[in-house]
Amino acid sequence: MFPSQISRQILVATLGVSLMAAAPGARAELIGTQQLTESTAPDSATFAKDRATLDSFMARADVQAKLEQMGLSQEVTQQRLAALSDAEVAQLANRINSMPAAGALGFQEMVIILLVAILVVLAL
Repeated sequence: MFPSQISRQILVATLGVSLMAAAPGARAELIGTQQLTESTAPDSATFAKDRATLDSFMARADVQAKLEQMGLSQEVTQQRLAALSDAEVAQLANRINSMPAAGALGFQEMVIILLVAILVVLAL
């Protein structure tokens, strides 16, 4: 073998050993059912707040008009809301709370608008 091949093999072997030594060790522990349900179950105050958020959102006139436009009456909507689980209510409340207010534009939308405007100017 040539010296460059030997040095390459030594380098690769050294890097391989160092990567294996640097890898963190995995740890696994048993989790009891009680501990799991306590960490995932929302408390009653959070559930009441999420339900109030959902109810106030659904009571808005523009939301009701959009639902009626989609063919859902207020009675059907109320029945479907009552059938939601606690996790679904929390998920919907989080989505409502994270919605942007009044048409906020993100960076990607601004870039697209600028690109379109530049193309229009160049085409004229």
